[in-house]
Amino acid sequence: MTLEELIAGLAGLAGPECSAEADPDFDAAGVEVTGVHSDSRSVEPGGLFVAIAGEVADGNDYISSAVEKGARSVVVEQGHETACKDVLANSALLDSVTVVVVPDVREALSVLASRFYGVPSESLTLVGITGTNGKTTVAYIVESILKEAGYSTGVIGTINCRYAGKTVTATHTTPGPVELHRVLREMVDAGVTHCVMEVSSHALEQKRVHSCRFSATVFTNLTHEHLDYHKNMEEYFQAKSLLFSLLKEGAPETGKGNGNGAKRRSVTDPIINIDDSWGRRLYGELPFSLTYGLDSEAQMRPVEHVLESDSIKAVVETPRGAIKIESALIGEYNLYNILASLSVAYSLGVGCDAIERGITALKKIPGRLEPVPVPGASFRAYVDYAHTADALERVLGELERITVGRLITVFGCGGDRDHEKRPEMARAASRHSTVSIVTSDNPRDESPGAIIEEVVAGMAGIEGLERVHPGEGGVGDEAVAGKGKCFMVIEERREAIRRAVAIAGASDTVLVAGKGHEDYQIVRGVKHHFDDIEELRAAVTELTV
Repeated sequence: MTLEELIAGLAGLAGPECSAEADPDFDAAGVEVTGVHSDSRSVEPGGLFVAIAGEVADGNDYISSAVEKGARSVVVEQGHETACKDVLANSALLDSVTVVVVPDVREALSVLASRFYGVPSESLTLVGITGTNGKTTVAYIVESILKEAGYSTGVIGTINCRYAGKTVTATHTTPGPVELHRVLREMVDAGVTHCVMEVSSHALEQKRVHSCRFSATVFTNLTHEHLDYHKNMEEYFQAKSLLFSLLKEGAPETGKGNGNGAKRRSVTDPIINIDDSWGRRLYGELPFSLTYGLDSEAQMRPVEHVLESDSIKAVVETPRGAIKIESALIGEYNLYNILASLSVAYSLGVGCDAIERGITALKKIPGRLEPVPVPGASFRAYVDYAHTADALERVLGELERITVGRLITVFGCGGDRDHEKRPEMARAASRHSTVSIVTSDNPRDESPGAIIEEVVAGMAGIEGLERVHPGEGGVGDEAVAGKGKCFMVIEERREAIRRAVAIAGASDTVLVAGKGHEDYQIVRGVKHHFDDIEELRAAVTELTV
């Protein structure tokens, strides 16, 4: 593809208009672009480099490096063009490079990446899921339903990207535009027809999905998270809301008007959890929606449901007939995730039988309240990705409901992330756990001890909660014998898991929270192998030999 063709794409193809100007003396039609890049390290000869000012590094500082590696064109945001040309002039590279100036470089990157890969999202039925919690679970359930309906389905999410027998570990919930559209192109070329995508607030704010048009969109919930980035809940909500402006235009058959007299414009209506307070607000701000929840006002709600210790059973009445839910997942919060998923499938025209089969076929989700078989143990063990106070509250509430004995929770908080949630997570753990063990999560570049201090501060003054020091009373149950609710601090995560296993007895439940599917721990910027499931099993083996 030539540079001229790519620049033409900025005039409106695959997204809102984005004007651009190139050096008038440069023949853009004669320049063949070999790739689109936002990381100077990935530039290859003939590439187009888009200079993005990121959180950590500013792409404008790496223009010279990109050109030295072979970039023949550079895209910069208005206000940076003079500095860019000065850099190139000083490097004697100005005559060999064209500079394209755009009003919004993030929009431009999204449009250019989509254009370069042939606008692959237009060839897919694209499902976008956003919200603080539940995105991964909803994506797995929707994927299972679509496969049961006979569709070739791909997924882009927190755990991985998977399609056509290929699985690639994810580095972000939603990839950057270049990687995203490359993957979407691979999906299309592999015969994938439907793609289920987890869409993070960062991705929406940074316009990574700006050039995607979704056939269905979901809002699961909004709770305290990422306020280190968004600053407050209002900004966080506004970022999440951006997803619903990216629906494909068309005439939906589902949903209903929200009372403001507006006309339908999208192919399906936004799917909203009406029981969530922010979801209710979103419902009031959008002209049409398909709502789900347990509230009587929800359009997709169970007329009956039973939450067992090992399953969920429910019946949802729809205009196309009743959908009978039998799921191996547990907990009320997973009932919400199932309702969101069946709403997606319903809005896309999937039959009730396929919806039922898809829900039943999914037995577990990696790292999401995942049972860990521990041969030789008399207790139950789970790992979960819960790393927000709300997620931890929901998971522990469910485990508390089904636990006969004590609930022992190992948890921590990630470094270089929202500090405000740390004491909130401590309070959530203390409310439901008999024994809470505070440990390291991914401390990243922060001091593990400093993080733990902020967590423990949330436990101060909680009536009936006692601190126990690990050295008191031996390795096992003696340390907490005769205590009521208590907590201890064990900084080293492996030792914290070992102590939880040592304490646990018959009818107890152990939850190791925060990392779920992750098989690593980041300490001082270095990623080490660490798998909570492996550590649980190793601890049981060691302590039962």
